[in-house]
Amino acid sequence: MSLTAPGPAPLGRRRFMAGLAAASLSTLAAPRLAIAGAGEWTMIAMEHFPPYNHLSGGKFVGLDIDIMAEATRELGITMRMLPLPWQRGIIAFESGASDGLFQLTLTPRRAREWHMTGPMRTTRLVFMVLADSPLQDSDGFSGLAGQVVGTVDGFTYGPGFDRAHGFIREGSKDDETSLRKLLLGRATVILGGEANLLHAAASLGVRGRVRILPTALDEQPRYAAFRRDPAGAEKSALLQPVLARMSEDGRIDRILDRYRER
Repeated sequence: MSLTAPGPAPLGRRRFMAGLAAASLSTLAAPRLAIAGAGEWTMIAMEHFPPYNHLSGGKFVGLDIDIMAEATRELGITMRMLPLPWQRGIIAFESGASDGLFQLTLTPRRAREWHMTGPMRTTRLVFMVLADSPLQDSDGFSGLAGQVVGTVDGFTYGPGFDRAHGFIREGSKDDETSLRKLLLGRATVILGGEANLLHAAASLGVRGRVRILPTALDEQPRYAAFRRDPAGAEKSALLQPVLARMSEDGRIDRILDRYRER
């Protein structure tokens, strides 16, 4: 498998060109997962979402990259990764800048408008607080009254939480920024994937200053998405059974285990 920088992706809307051109400067070091075989897909993923994917030493690496690379090997295609900030990535996907997008939570709208393919894996959504916080548990989210809850802009956390009231949402661009706000007192509790928050805490050297509340909000499967057109339907039909086999034969669990051991 060779890793090379991707070329520019075609855009569906001319007005989106300028914004994506600026973003492309940060993606020149992103790899192309080049695997011998017919066909090439360009897939968008969030540019900084460790441990699932992030740029490191000029390479786009992470748990979800490994899952997609394994699926790519079985399909025998070339997959180009395009890392972008999440909200920009969704706009780029909808504008035709890529074939697909991955790491998505399933929602009714997405199920209607896109081919939701997978799941790739599941995410345990948890609340994190400072170690000395008086908040002992969230009771799902009913115990969050009056709290300032850090979230990531553009993420969906499930219909119950997304529609809930009684607390203040403090949006950030990623989980690490959300954690920094917790440490600075700009949020009293933050919500995110357990692996993401623990990785962010370890990266900032603050693991002993924070703790995770006992009750998880949810365990959510994560999907890849393709547009609802003939090309998208074909790609989804190719990837779906591969991900199912990888789950059944333990390959996804083995990838997860590799990252748990780090």
